Amino acid sequence: MIQLIKDLYFTNRSFVTDDYDMCLNYIKERILPIRIHAYESGRLIWDSWQIPKKWTINEAVIKDEDNVLLDIEDHPLHLIAYSASFQGEISTSELKEHIFTHSKNKDAIPWHFRQNYRPWEQNWGFCASKRFVEQLKKDKYYVSIKTQLKDDFMKVGEYHIQGSKKQTIVFLAHLCHSGMANDDLAGVAAGLEIMKRLKQKKPLKYSYKLLIVQEMIGTAAYLEQRVINDMKYGIFLEMPGNRNRLALQKSYSGNTLIDRIAQHQLKQMHEDGEIFGFRELVQNDEMIMESPGYEIPTISLSRYPYDEYHTQFDNPNIISEKKLENFVDFVLSITSIFEENFIPIRTFTGLPSLSNPKYDLYIDPGQEALDKANFDVDPNLVKFRDYIFRMLDGNHSAFDIAERFGLDYNFVHNYLDRFYEKKLIEKIQI
Repeated sequence: MIQLIKDLYFTNRSFVTDDYDMCLNYIKERILPIRIHAYESGRLIWDSWQIPKKWTINEAVIKDEDNVLLDIEDHPLHLIAYSASFQGEISTSELKEHIFTHSKNKDAIPWHFRQNYRPWEQNWGFCASKRFVEQLKKDKYYVSIKTQLKDDFMKVGEYHIQGSKKQTIVFLAHLCHSGMANDDLAGVAAGLEIMKRLKQKKPLKYSYKLLIVQEMIGTAAYLEQRVINDMKYGIFLEMPGNRNRLALQKSYSGNTLIDRIAQHQLKQMHEDGEIFGFRELVQNDEMIMESPGYEIPTISLSRYPYDEYHTQFDNPNIISEKKLENFVDFVLSITSIFEENFIPIRTFTGLPSLSNPKYDLYIDPGQEALDKANFDVDPNLVKFRDYIFRMLDGNHSAFDIAERFGLDYNFVHNYLDRFYEKKLIEKIQI
Protein backbone atom coordinates (compact mmCIF):
# COMPACT_ATOMS: atom_id res chain seq x y z
CA MET A 1 0.00 0.00 0.00
CA ILE A 2 2.75 2.43 0.94
CA GLN A 3 4.60 1.91 -2.34
CA LEU A 4 1.54 2.78 -4.42
CA ILE A 5 1.09 5.99 -2.42
CA LYS A 6 4.74 6.97 -2.84
CA ASP A 7 4.69 6.23 -6.56
CA LEU A 8 1.52 8.16 -7.41
CA TYR A 9 0.97 10.99 -4.94
CA PHE A 10 3.08 13.71 -6.62
CA THR A 11 0.92 13.89 -9.75
CA ASN A 12 -1.70 16.19 -11.25
CA ARG A 13 -4.79 14.04 -10.73
CA SER A 14 -7.47 16.57 -11.58
CA PHE A 15 -10.60 15.05 -13.07
CA VAL A 16 -9.50 14.55 -16.68
CA THR A 17 -5.72 14.59 -17.03
CA ASP A 18 -2.91 12.43 -18.36
CA ASP A 19 -1.72 11.83 -14.80
CA TYR A 20 -5.13 10.57 -13.70
CA ASP A 21 -5.18 8.11 -16.59
CA MET A 22 -1.59 7.08 -15.83
CA CYS A 23 -2.53 6.29 -12.23
CA LEU A 24 -5.45 4.10 -13.30
CA ASN A 25 -3.18 2.25 -15.74
CA TYR A 26 -0.57 1.79 -12.99
CA ILE A 27 -3.24 0.16 -10.81
CA LYS A 28 -4.51 -2.00 -13.67
CA GLU A 29 -1.05 -3.24 -14.64
CA ARG A 30 0.55 -3.65 -11.20
CA ILE A 31 -2.14 -4.13 -8.56
CA LEU A 32 -5.49 -5.47 -9.83
CA PRO A 33 -6.93 -5.78 -13.36
CA ILE A 34 -9.53 -3.05 -12.92
CA ARG A 35 -12.07 -2.25 -15.59
CA ILE A 36 -11.85 1.36 -16.79
CA HIS A 37 -15.06 3.16 -17.78
CA ALA A 38 -14.92 6.30 -19.94
CA TYR A 39 -17.38 9.22 -19.98
CA GLU A 40 -17.07 11.86 -22.68
CA SER A 41 -16.31 15.52 -21.99
CA GLY A 42 -19.31 17.82 -22.05
CA ARG A 43 -21.78 15.16 -21.06
CA LEU A 44 -24.32 16.17 -18.43
CA ILE A 45 -24.97 13.76 -15.58
CA TRP A 46 -28.51 14.07 -14.23
CA ASP A 47 -28.85 17.10 -16.50
CA SER A 48 -26.52 19.21 -14.34
CA TRP A 49 -23.10 17.72 -13.48
CA GLN A 50 -20.89 18.47 -16.49
CA ILE A 51 -17.90 16.27 -17.30
CA PRO A 52 -14.93 18.56 -17.95
CA LYS A 53 -12.47 18.52 -20.81
CA LYS A 54 -8.97 17.13 -20.51
CA TRP A 55 -6.72 19.67 -18.81
CA THR A 56 -3.03 19.83 -19.66
CA ILE A 57 -0.48 22.07 -17.92
CA ASN A 58 2.48 23.10 -20.05
CA GLU A 59 3.82 25.83 -17.79
CA ALA A 60 2.84 27.76 -14.68
CA VAL A 61 5.36 30.19 -13.19
CA ILE A 62 5.67 33.54 -11.42
CA LYS A 63 8.85 35.47 -12.17
CA ASP A 64 10.52 38.72 -11.33
CA GLU A 65 13.13 40.24 -13.62
CA ASP A 66 15.79 37.81 -12.39
CA ASN A 67 14.28 34.61 -11.03
CA VAL A 68 11.47 32.09 -11.16
CA LEU A 69 9.74 32.52 -7.80
CA LEU A 70 7.01 29.90 -8.09
CA ASP A 71 6.80 26.92 -10.44
CA ILE A 72 4.16 24.21 -10.88
CA GLU A 73 7.05 21.77 -11.19
CA ASP A 74 7.75 22.31 -7.49
CA HIS A 75 4.31 21.07 -6.42
CA PRO A 76 1.05 20.15 -8.24
CA LEU A 77 -0.98 22.25 -5.78
CA HIS A 78 0.61 25.51 -6.96
CA LEU A 79 -1.98 25.93 -9.72
CA ILE A 80 -5.72 26.05 -9.06
CA ALA A 81 -7.57 23.14 -10.64
CA TYR A 82 -8.44 23.76 -14.28
CA SER A 83 -6.72 27.14 -14.30
CA ALA A 84 -7.08 29.06 -17.55
CA SER A 85 -4.03 30.31 -19.42
CA PHE A 86 -2.59 33.75 -18.77
CA GLN A 87 0.61 35.51 -19.78
CA GLY A 88 1.62 39.00 -18.89
CA GLU A 89 3.29 41.47 -16.59
CA ILE A 90 0.94 42.59 -13.82
CA SER A 91 1.04 44.65 -10.67
CA THR A 92 1.68 43.02 -7.34
CA SER A 93 -1.79 43.94 -6.10
CA GLU A 94 -3.43 42.28 -9.11
CA LEU A 95 -1.22 39.20 -8.76
CA LYS A 96 -2.20 38.80 -5.12
CA GLU A 97 -5.85 38.71 -6.16
CA HIS A 98 -5.02 35.52 -8.07
CA ILE A 99 -3.03 33.78 -5.33
CA PHE A 100 -4.95 31.66 -2.83
CA THR A 101 -3.52 30.97 0.62
CA HIS A 102 -4.41 28.76 3.57
CA SER A 103 -6.76 30.24 6.16
CA LYS A 104 -4.72 29.05 9.16
CA ASN A 105 -1.24 27.80 8.29
CA LYS A 106 1.14 30.46 6.89
CA ASP A 107 3.44 27.77 5.48
CA ALA A 108 0.77 25.68 3.76
CA ILE A 109 -0.07 25.53 0.07
CA PRO A 110 -3.84 24.93 -0.04
CA TRP A 111 -5.79 22.91 -2.58
CA HIS A 112 -8.18 24.98 -4.72
CA PHE A 113 -10.52 22.49 -6.41
CA ARG A 114 -13.74 24.30 -7.32
CA GLN A 115 -13.16 24.50 -11.08
CA ASN A 116 -13.00 20.69 -11.28
CA TYR A 117 -16.77 20.91 -10.91
CA ARG A 118 -17.39 24.12 -12.88
CA PRO A 119 -16.22 23.81 -16.48
CA TRP A 120 -18.19 26.95 -17.24
CA GLU A 121 -15.76 28.99 -15.12
CA GLN A 122 -12.44 29.93 -16.73
CA ASN A 123 -10.39 31.69 -14.05
CA TRP A 124 -6.65 31.57 -13.60
CA GLY A 125 -4.79 31.45 -10.33
CA PHE A 126 -2.08 30.06 -8.10
CA CYS A 127 -1.95 28.56 -4.62
CA ALA A 128 0.95 29.45 -2.34
CA SER A 129 1.86 29.97 1.28
CA LYS A 130 1.13 33.25 3.02
CA ARG A 131 4.86 33.60 3.64
CA PHE A 132 5.44 33.52 -0.11
CA VAL A 133 2.84 36.23 -0.68
CA GLU A 134 4.33 38.38 2.09
CA GLN A 135 7.66 38.36 0.22
CA LEU A 136 6.18 39.87 -2.94
CA LYS A 137 7.55 43.41 -2.46
CA LYS A 138 8.23 44.55 -6.02
CA ASP A 139 5.86 46.62 -8.11
CA LYS A 140 5.36 44.12 -10.91
CA TYR A 141 5.77 40.43 -11.69
CA TYR A 142 5.53 38.30 -14.79
CA VAL A 143 3.02 35.45 -14.93
CA SER A 144 3.07 32.64 -17.47
CA ILE A 145 0.34 30.00 -17.29
CA LYS A 146 0.04 27.81 -20.36
CA THR A 147 -2.76 25.28 -20.13
CA GLN A 148 -4.82 23.47 -22.71
CA LEU A 149 -8.36 22.09 -22.77
CA LYS A 150 -9.60 19.51 -25.23
CA ASP A 151 -12.39 16.97 -25.45
CA ASP A 152 -11.51 13.60 -23.98
CA PHE A 153 -12.93 11.12 -21.47
CA MET A 154 -13.25 11.07 -17.69
CA LYS A 155 -12.14 7.63 -16.44
CA VAL A 156 -13.54 5.61 -13.52
CA GLY A 157 -11.93 2.41 -12.27
CA GLU A 158 -13.97 -0.62 -11.17
CA TYR A 159 -13.06 -3.99 -9.71
CA HIS A 160 -15.81 -6.52 -9.02
CA ILE A 161 -15.79 -9.84 -7.16
CA GLN A 162 -18.88 -11.95 -7.74
CA GLY A 163 -20.21 -13.88 -4.77
CA SER A 164 -23.01 -16.43 -4.60
CA LYS A 165 -25.45 -13.55 -4.04
CA LYS A 166 -26.03 -10.67 -6.43
CA GLN A 167 -26.29 -8.32 -3.44
CA THR A 168 -23.19 -6.13 -3.59
CA ILE A 169 -21.28 -4.10 -1.03
CA VAL A 170 -19.62 -1.16 -2.81
CA PHE A 171 -16.36 0.42 -1.65
CA LEU A 172 -15.53 3.90 -2.94
CA ALA A 173 -12.33 5.96 -2.89
CA HIS A 174 -11.05 9.10 -4.66
CA LEU A 175 -8.07 9.31 -6.96
CA CYS A 176 -8.58 12.97 -7.88
CA HIS A 177 -6.67 14.89 -5.19
CA SER A 178 -3.51 16.17 -6.85
CA GLY A 179 -0.26 16.12 -4.92
CA MET A 180 -1.76 14.55 -1.79
CA ALA A 181 -1.33 11.15 -0.17
CA ASN A 182 -3.78 10.47 2.65
CA ASP A 183 -6.72 12.20 0.95
CA ASP A 184 -7.51 10.00 -0.76
CA LEU A 185 -4.79 8.03 -2.48
CA ALA A 186 -4.44 6.11 0.77
CA GLY A 187 -8.14 5.26 0.52
CA VAL A 188 -7.54 3.87 -2.98
CA ALA A 189 -4.61 1.82 -1.68
CA ALA A 190 -6.71 0.49 1.20
CA GLY A 191 -9.59 -0.36 -1.14
CA LEU A 192 -7.30 -2.31 -3.46
CA GLU A 193 -5.84 -4.22 -0.51
CA ILE A 194 -9.33 -5.03 0.79
CA MET A 195 -10.32 -6.42 -2.62
CA LYS A 196 -7.13 -8.48 -2.89
CA ARG A 197 -7.81 -10.09 0.48
CA LEU A 198 -11.49 -10.69 -0.27
CA LYS A 199 -10.51 -12.33 -3.55
CA GLN A 200 -8.37 -14.79 -1.59
CA LYS A 201 -11.36 -15.76 0.58
CA LYS A 202 -13.49 -17.20 -2.21
CA PRO A 203 -16.13 -18.59 -2.23
CA LEU A 204 -17.92 -15.50 -0.96
CA LYS A 205 -21.56 -15.04 -0.05
CA TYR A 206 -21.88 -11.36 -1.01
CA SER A 207 -20.50 -9.66 -4.10
CA TYR A 208 -18.04 -6.78 -3.69
CA LYS A 209 -17.19 -3.80 -5.87
CA LEU A 210 -14.47 -1.15 -5.62
CA LEU A 211 -15.00 2.15 -7.45
CA ILE A 212 -12.02 4.47 -7.95
CA VAL A 213 -13.61 7.79 -8.78
CA GLN A 214 -13.43 11.53 -9.10
CA GLU A 215 -15.16 12.94 -6.03
CA MET A 216 -18.93 13.16 -6.52
CA ILE A 217 -19.04 13.38 -10.32
CA GLY A 218 -17.24 10.08 -10.93
CA THR A 219 -19.70 8.20 -8.75
CA ALA A 220 -22.61 10.05 -10.37
CA ALA A 221 -21.41 9.12 -13.87
CA TYR A 222 -21.04 5.47 -12.87
CA LEU A 223 -24.46 5.23 -11.21
CA GLU A 224 -26.41 7.07 -13.90
CA GLN A 225 -26.03 4.30 -16.48
CA ARG A 226 -26.78 1.38 -14.16
CA VAL A 227 -29.62 -0.49 -12.58
CA ILE A 228 -28.59 -0.34 -8.95
CA ASN A 229 -30.91 -2.98 -7.46
CA ASP A 230 -27.98 -5.22 -6.55
CA MET A 231 -26.04 -2.47 -4.75
CA LYS A 232 -27.01 -3.24 -1.18
CA TYR A 233 -24.64 -1.02 0.83
CA GLY A 234 -21.72 1.36 0.35
CA ILE A 235 -18.59 2.09 2.38
CA PHE A 236 -16.62 5.23 1.60
CA LEU A 237 -12.90 4.79 2.33
CA GLU A 238 -11.40 8.17 3.17
CA MET A 239 -8.11 9.39 4.65
CA PRO A 240 -7.19 6.10 6.38
CA GLY A 241 -3.44 6.45 6.85
CA ASN A 242 -2.76 9.31 9.27
CA ARG A 243 -2.37 8.75 12.99
CA ASN A 244 -5.77 10.03 14.13
CA ARG A 245 -8.48 7.83 15.63
CA LEU A 246 -10.96 6.05 13.36
CA ALA A 247 -14.27 7.80 12.72
CA LEU A 248 -17.52 6.31 11.42
CA GLN A 249 -20.24 8.34 9.74
CA LYS A 250 -23.61 6.67 9.58
CA SER A 251 -25.76 6.33 6.50
CA TYR A 252 -28.70 8.67 5.91
CA SER A 253 -31.13 6.47 7.88
CA GLY A 254 -28.46 5.52 10.40
CA ASN A 255 -30.02 2.18 11.38
CA THR A 256 -29.37 -0.19 8.48
CA LEU A 257 -27.53 -3.47 8.96
CA ILE A 258 -24.23 -2.00 7.77
CA ASP A 259 -24.62 0.90 10.23
CA ARG A 260 -25.23 -1.53 13.08
CA ILE A 261 -22.35 -3.84 12.18
CA ALA A 262 -19.89 -0.96 11.72
CA GLN A 263 -20.89 0.66 15.02
CA HIS A 264 -20.63 -2.65 16.86
CA GLN A 265 -17.19 -3.38 15.43
CA LEU A 266 -15.94 0.12 16.15
CA LYS A 267 -16.91 -0.23 19.81
CA GLN A 268 -15.30 -3.67 19.99
CA MET A 269 -12.06 -2.87 18.15
CA HIS A 270 -11.42 0.85 18.70
CA GLU A 271 -11.95 2.26 22.17
CA ASP A 272 -11.11 5.77 20.92
CA GLY A 273 -13.28 5.52 17.80
CA GLU A 274 -15.98 8.13 17.23
CA ILE A 275 -19.40 7.85 15.63
CA PHE A 276 -21.09 10.68 13.72
CA GLY A 277 -24.38 11.13 11.92
CA PHE A 278 -24.75 11.33 8.15
CA ARG A 279 -22.26 13.91 6.77
CA GLU A 280 -21.71 15.42 10.23
CA LEU A 281 -17.91 15.11 10.09
CA VAL A 282 -16.83 15.18 6.44
CA GLN A 283 -18.76 15.21 3.17
CA ASN A 284 -18.11 12.92 0.22
CA ASP A 285 -19.74 10.50 -2.21
CA GLU A 286 -22.21 9.11 0.31
CA MET A 287 -24.34 12.05 -0.87
CA ILE A 288 -24.36 10.61 -4.40
CA MET A 289 -24.95 7.02 -3.29
CA GLU A 290 -27.83 8.12 -1.06
CA SER A 291 -29.35 10.52 -3.62
CA PRO A 292 -33.08 10.31 -4.47
CA GLY A 293 -33.95 7.31 -6.59
CA TYR A 294 -30.73 5.49 -5.64
CA GLU A 295 -30.75 5.62 -1.83
CA ILE A 296 -27.98 3.07 -1.29
CA PRO A 297 -27.18 3.13 2.46
CA THR A 298 -23.57 4.29 2.60
CA ILE A 299 -21.34 4.74 5.62
CA SER A 300 -18.04 6.60 5.67
CA LEU A 301 -14.82 5.59 7.44
CA SER A 302 -11.98 8.07 7.90
CA ARG A 303 -9.33 9.47 10.21
CA TYR A 304 -10.45 13.05 9.62
CA PRO A 305 -9.65 15.71 10.81
CA TYR A 306 -5.90 16.20 10.59
CA ASP A 307 -3.78 19.34 10.30
CA GLU A 308 -2.26 18.49 6.92
CA TYR A 309 -5.66 18.19 5.20
CA HIS A 310 -5.83 19.73 1.69
CA THR A 311 -2.25 21.01 1.77
CA GLN A 312 1.17 19.95 0.52
CA PHE A 313 1.85 18.55 3.98
CA ASP A 314 -0.53 15.69 3.16
CA ASN A 315 2.32 13.57 1.82
CA PRO A 316 3.67 10.05 2.41
CA ASN A 317 5.51 11.21 5.54
CA ILE A 318 2.24 11.38 7.49
CA ILE A 319 1.12 7.89 6.47
CA SER A 320 1.38 5.15 9.08
CA GLU A 321 1.54 1.66 7.60
CA LYS A 322 0.21 0.32 10.89
CA LYS A 323 -2.83 2.62 10.69
CA LEU A 324 -3.44 1.58 7.09
CA GLU A 325 -3.34 -2.09 8.04
CA ASN A 326 -5.59 -1.38 11.01
CA PHE A 327 -8.09 0.33 8.70
CA VAL A 328 -8.10 -2.59 6.26
CA ASP A 329 -8.56 -5.07 9.11
CA PHE A 330 -11.50 -3.07 10.43
CA VAL A 331 -13.28 -3.04 7.06
CA LEU A 332 -12.67 -6.77 6.64
CA SER A 333 -14.15 -7.38 10.10
CA ILE A 334 -17.37 -5.81 8.78
CA THR A 335 -17.38 -7.97 5.65
CA SER A 336 -16.64 -11.07 7.75
CA ILE A 337 -19.87 -10.59 9.68
CA PHE A 338 -21.82 -10.24 6.44
CA GLU A 339 -20.17 -13.42 5.19
CA GLU A 340 -20.49 -15.53 8.35
CA ASN A 341 -23.74 -14.37 9.93
CA PHE A 342 -26.54 -16.92 10.31
CA ILE A 343 -29.79 -17.47 12.19
CA PRO A 344 -29.64 -20.19 14.89
CA ILE A 345 -32.83 -22.19 15.58
CA ARG A 346 -33.01 -24.47 18.61
CA THR A 347 -33.77 -28.16 18.19
CA PHE A 348 -34.70 -28.71 21.85
CA THR A 349 -37.46 -27.87 24.30
CA GLY A 350 -36.95 -27.20 27.95
CA LEU A 351 -33.60 -26.16 29.37
CA PRO A 352 -30.54 -28.28 28.56
CA SER A 353 -27.96 -28.64 31.32
CA LEU A 354 -25.03 -27.03 29.57
CA SER A 355 -22.61 -28.13 32.29
CA ASN A 356 -23.32 -31.77 31.43
CA PRO A 357 -20.13 -33.24 29.91
CA LYS A 358 -22.08 -34.22 26.79
CA TYR A 359 -22.44 -30.48 26.06
CA ASP A 360 -19.76 -28.70 28.13
CA LEU A 361 -21.18 -25.30 27.14
CA TYR A 362 -21.84 -23.71 30.51
CA ILE A 363 -20.46 -20.20 31.02
CA ASP A 364 -19.40 -20.30 34.66
CA PRO A 365 -19.16 -16.93 36.44
CA GLY A 366 -18.02 -18.58 39.66
CA GLN A 367 -19.76 -18.51 43.04
CA GLU A 368 -19.82 -15.11 44.64
CA ALA A 369 -19.80 -16.41 48.23
CA LEU A 370 -16.78 -18.61 47.54
CA ASP A 371 -14.91 -16.58 44.94
CA LYS A 372 -15.65 -13.04 46.08
CA ALA A 373 -12.04 -11.90 45.80
CA ASN A 374 -11.99 -12.82 42.10
CA PHE A 375 -15.66 -12.26 41.33
CA ASP A 376 -15.36 -9.83 38.42
CA VAL A 377 -17.74 -11.05 35.74
CA ASP A 378 -18.97 -9.13 32.70
CA PRO A 379 -22.70 -8.68 33.41
CA ASN A 380 -23.39 -8.75 29.66
CA LEU A 381 -21.84 -12.21 29.48
CA VAL A 382 -24.07 -13.43 32.30
CA LYS A 383 -27.13 -11.98 30.54
CA PHE A 384 -26.04 -13.64 27.33
CA ARG A 385 -25.81 -16.99 29.11
CA ASP A 386 -29.29 -16.58 30.59
CA TYR A 387 -31.07 -15.13 27.54
CA ILE A 388 -29.51 -17.24 24.79
CA PHE A 389 -32.05 -20.07 25.02
CA ARG A 390 -35.01 -17.82 24.24
CA MET A 391 -33.14 -16.06 21.43
CA LEU A 392 -32.68 -19.28 19.47
CA ASP A 393 -36.21 -18.90 18.09
CA GLY A 394 -35.37 -18.14 14.46
CA ASN A 395 -35.90 -14.39 14.87
CA HIS A 396 -32.34 -13.41 15.79
CA SER A 397 -29.09 -13.76 13.89
CA ALA A 398 -25.72 -14.41 15.50
CA PHE A 399 -24.93 -10.73 14.95
CA ASP A 400 -28.24 -9.64 16.51
CA ILE A 401 -27.28 -11.58 19.63
CA ALA A 402 -23.74 -10.17 19.77
CA GLU A 403 -25.11 -6.65 19.31
CA ARG A 404 -27.81 -7.13 21.97
CA PHE A 405 -25.25 -7.99 24.64
CA GLY A 406 -22.31 -5.91 23.41
CA LEU A 407 -20.15 -8.99 22.94
CA ASP A 408 -17.45 -9.79 20.42
CA TYR A 409 -19.10 -11.24 17.32
CA ASN A 410 -16.48 -13.96 16.91
CA PHE A 411 -17.06 -15.13 20.48
CA VAL A 412 -20.82 -15.41 19.91
CA HIS A 413 -20.37 -17.05 16.51
CA ASN A 414 -17.92 -19.63 17.85
CA TYR A 415 -20.11 -20.34 20.89
CA LEU A 416 -23.12 -20.96 18.66
CA ASP A 417 -20.97 -23.18 16.43
CA ARG A 418 -20.45 -25.39 19.47
CA PHE A 419 -24.24 -25.53 19.93
CA TYR A 420 -24.45 -26.64 16.31
CA GLU A 421 -21.80 -29.32 16.81
CA LYS A 422 -23.83 -30.66 19.76
CA LYS A 423 -26.96 -30.66 17.56
CA LEU A 424 -28.70 -28.14 19.82
CA ILE A 425 -29.39 -25.76 16.93
CA GLU A 426 -29.83 -25.68 13.19
CA LYS A 427 -28.39 -22.90 11.06
CA ILE A 428 -30.22 -20.78 8.49
CA GLN A 429 -27.75 -19.01 6.21
CA ILE A 430 -28.63 -15.41 5.43
